[in-house]
Amino acid sequence: MRDALARRSRARLGDFEARVPDDVEQQLVPAAVLVLLERVPGYAVILTKRTTTVDHHKGEVSFAGGMCDPGDTDAWATALREAQEELGVDPSAVTVLGELDQLFTVTRFQVTPIVAAIDAGYPFQPSPAEVDRVLHVPLAHLRDPAAWFEEERRWRGSSYRLRSLRWQDDIVWGATARMLQNFLAAIPADVL
Repeated sequence: MRDALARRSRARLGDFEARVPDDVEQQLVPAAVLVLLERVPGYAVILTKRTTTVDHHKGEVSFAGGMCDPGDTDAWATALREAQEELGVDPSAVTVLGELDQLFTVTRFQVTPIVAAIDAGYPFQPSPAEVDRVLHVPLAHLRDPAAWFEEERRWRGSSYRLRSLRWQDDIVWGATARMLQNFLAAIPADVL
């Protein structure tokens, strides 16, 4: 998987648009998320359902992650720190595999998704202030075209057509859905 991530050409993705203009990087806040693969048979992706008391993205499904802190040496450090804060993941328990394409959000973040793996059965300790629950979404479900659907979302007076994912009672949409689509495109089914 490291090779598949390292050898592909990079793209510039947007959460609401398929591509973003070259000048979008002006005044963006650097951030990183951890695309965490659980080593169960067939693999699963770890997502979080955010609490309804957090300041931003209340009740949404997302990867563990957030803004880069001044003490973070790079996006990998940010993603690992955020996973530790949100899920209680010890960075030494994670094998970092590479990066996906950066994603530029309508909320003015430049997100670097870091792909990593963790052993099955890891004892996650979600932060009650940030995480309502931890979701273990099988990779087979992510690869199932029937799990994905098109929907229209409104943002600041404009309508956007998005591909979203249904997992049990939750909908994964926006930046998280775009990163999952990018992950599926970057990692062929015969690799994982």
